[in-house]
Amino acid sequence: MTPDDQALAAELALGVLDGAELAAARARLAGDRAFAAEVARWEEWLAPLALAFPEAPPPPDLEARVLAAIDTPGAAPRAGWRRWGALALAGLAAAVLALVVGPLRAPPPPPVPVPARPAPAPLLAALTVPAGAEAPGRAPLAAAVDRTSGEVRIAAATVPRGRSAELWAIAEGGAPVALGLLDARRPTRLVVAQAQRVLLRAGTTLAVSIEPPGGSPGAAPTGPVVAAGALAEG
Repeated sequence: MTPDDQALAAELALGVLDGAELAAARARLAGDRAFAAEVARWEEWLAPLALAFPEAPPPPDLEARVLAAIDTPGAAPRAGWRRWGALALAGLAAAVLALVVGPLRAPPPPPVPVPARPAPAPLLAALTVPAGAEAPGRAPLAAAVDRTSGEVRIAAATVPRGRSAELWAIAEGGAPVALGLLDARRPTRLVVAQAQRVLLRAGTTLAVSIEPPGGSPGAAPTGPVVAAGALAEG
């Protein structure tokens, strides 16, 4: 957050923006989380000041006198004056708040960066052909699991004409759970349903069975299992 950004946030919190500047600041407030947090910090800090004094209208000639002083030859450009003036005004407001209201609030602490949590390592499996299931053109399949998104990527499977290859997840000691059908022409990407992602962990076995078109008619494989392998940390 640059000094200009902090000044703009202070201006918005103090209510000194108008016209195009106000519209632009409000638009940024809606789409910039860091800027919105800075505005909220200013508002929270200055809120007790608004409660401490009743509203009073400014003198009618105040704006004209201020603008005349700003536009005098040699004066700083108005936009720059307003940026730094907003910070000065906010600082003055904070000082008055400390003197009149008392130590109701400490100045807002600087935000503490939260370290990003490392993404879990991918799970990998080599689905090998079980003994006795060997057939021409049938080869081990490589599979990878992204535990963050629940996506399973698996190589293209060899599928007999008129049949479907279905992928299953089998937890240790558990029953097979269908994950989806595999493409025979290209690698398959399957996004596992949220309720089933508990199965995507090391030790779970991925298995491929050959089923009728559209997959198994029941809750378990009905055809031969042509490849299987356990997931392990990548």
